[in-house]
Amino acid sequence: MSHYVLVHGSWCGGWVWDRIAARLSEQGHTVAAPTLTGPGLVQHLDEVALLLEDQVVLVGHSYGGMVVAGVADAHPEQVREAIYLDAFLPSPGESAFDLMPMLRRLFAEAARSHDPPGRTVPPFGLDALGFTHADVVSRLRPIDLASHEEPLPPPSAGPRPPGRCVLFGEHSPFSAMSARAREQGMVCRTVATGHFGLWTAAAEVCAAMTGPEGCRPGPR
Repeated sequence: MSHYVLVHGSWCGGWVWDRIAARLSEQGHTVAAPTLTGPGLVQHLDEVALLLEDQVVLVGHSYGGMVVAGVADAHPEQVREAIYLDAFLPSPGESAFDLMPMLRRLFAEAARSHDPPGRTVPPFGLDALGFTHADVVSRLRPIDLASHEEPLPPPSAGPRPPGRCVLFGEHSPFSAMSARAREQGMVCRTVATGHFGLWTAAAEVCAAMTGPEGCRPGPR
């Protein structure tokens, strides 16, 4: 059995993994799903690194891929596998804005619309992301621009641990990350769901995480 450390994406918290965590626990795995509290990427890396045990499986969704990559780079000996679920897959020196430049303007506009305006980014574009459940939307919280501005730090001396990439749908905005993952020799699969598949297709996503070769594309 494995120990999974699950890292959420923008505006969410550890609660977003509840349906995945329940399935992992039923299979006998142990799970940690922290809620990130720091304002920026560097602080988030430190928070997750504190949860590492020997040979964990790190899983990141969306922005959580930035955190997973950074922690895996810094502590390769403690990470058995890094899994990117519809997520950023950065190289050292890259920020989330570098990987998706259009987000820089959107996040800046959202921060200016916040009350008071500044560096706090409230949730936006929720329908397009699939955040349509009222009980979920009510739990979303603003994030700081620093989370997407700060670049991934330099890696440690060791190579990045093995990984896999799972896209949520054929038209995922993270398709370029999947191409990058293939170049790095990762197993890549697609689950027929939207970006919020952790909640809406938990069984299929969990299968993609735990299966030896991930999950084959589901019916369209």
